[in-house]
Amino acid sequence: MTVLTLRQHSPAFPVRAELRHGLGPWAAAVIATTVAFNLFVQRYRLGDNWIDSQQMLRHFGVLTGGPVALAAGCWHGGRERRCGTGDLFASAARTPLVRALAACLPAVLWPVCGYLLPAAATLGATWPYVGYGHPSLAMLGQDIVTFGALGALGFAAGRALRWRMSAPLLGPVGYVVLGFTQITDGPVRWLTPAAYSLAESPAWASGLLSAAWMAGLAVSAVLAGHARRRAIAVVPLLAAAAAAALLCRGGDDLWRPERAASAQVCSSGTPVVCVRGEHASALPAVKAVVARIDARLDGVPGAPVRYRESAASESAPPQEVRFQLSGGLFRSQLGDSDMLYRDLAYFVTSRDCGARNAHQPGQPAAEHAALSWMGVEPPMPAGAETQAADRLRAMPAEQRRAWLGRYLDTVPSCDTSRIEAP
Repeated sequence: MTVLTLRQHSPAFPVRAELRHGLGPWAAAVIATTVAFNLFVQRYRLGDNWIDSQQMLRHFGVLTGGPVALAAGCWHGGRERRCGTGDLFASAARTPLVRALAACLPAVLWPVCGYLLPAAATLGATWPYVGYGHPSLAMLGQDIVTFGALGALGFAAGRALRWRMSAPLLGPVGYVVLGFTQITDGPVRWLTPAAYSLAESPAWASGLLSAAWMAGLAVSAVLAGHARRRAIAVVPLLAAAAAAALLCRGGDDLWRPERAASAQVCSSGTPVVCVRGEHASALPAVKAVVARIDARLDGVPGAPVRYRESAASESAPPQEVRFQLSGGLFRSQLGDSDMLYRDLAYFVTSRDCGARNAHQPGQPAAEHAALSWMGVEPPMPAGAETQAADRLRAMPAEQRRAWLGRYLDTVPSCDTSRIEAP
């Protein structure tokens, strides 16, 4: 006598089966590969701070991975119609909404997994070179909700649209919509999940509102197609509309510059070198350039004792040089240390005094001599300027330091004509 035993499955078995089979894993692989490839191509644009890295991650993640999530969700949502199993599933004991939620789960979770892989790699690659702050959890959480919502919206579209080409066309349409809303100048641009603001990070309110906007649309679409009482879909739709209105009204106010980015980070010793917090990881490289300047001015009275990264200003305190990092930064290294050295040499020996020094006959030769001693040769010097530079180099060390001290004393007043050329 043969005894048949029926294997009982736990309530989580359909969920596990949905996650392991179907298009979900492939969609995650495509999203991860697409986003990672775009970030690798643009790796030199990734900054040494969390803001730049996460904005690049959001831009390429949502703009290139989002349409894939839409298309994959749409294809997954239309499988019952393609396989002709709609009537079979309709006879099951579970309600249509419960079946839809179980079927929709891969369309939500797999795109999120596909995005998290390049996101973790990007943030991990940025970590060693950041001198301040921490990743924006608001941006990361908003991106996670965005990918899940796009997958759910695609799933709802796949259930509603009966055309087989819906999924292949939904991806490009999503790319156009995401890209257009991102580049528009109106308040609508804050509704796109790919929105970002240069050198600013979103406030928590921005992340919550954007997540409510995208999640509300997705939940409303799924409920409208499968809930027994479809009027309940109005509730998440109203929440999404309220979040969208606040986003459009708030706009730029929901993005704020990080205070740690502009705070001064200074070295010890003399001279003191200060850079902005966002460039703190490059402080050793900047200090090495300043050390070259200080070596040329060793023992000179009135030599700068403080170098500060800031906008150039004629009202800088005595013995302070203000500069801006030239040549760019990448992985805590200066893009062109020689360019920064030339800038610092010019800032030490002269200031942007405008028309006040336009008619000072003694200035060109004296300034050229000082710059030449610093190792910077201005283009096409005249004979008198070259001779002044040669005489300065030929001076005894004590006499040269005394002349350079008198010259530096005239720089803040923009009146270098008070000192004769060597």
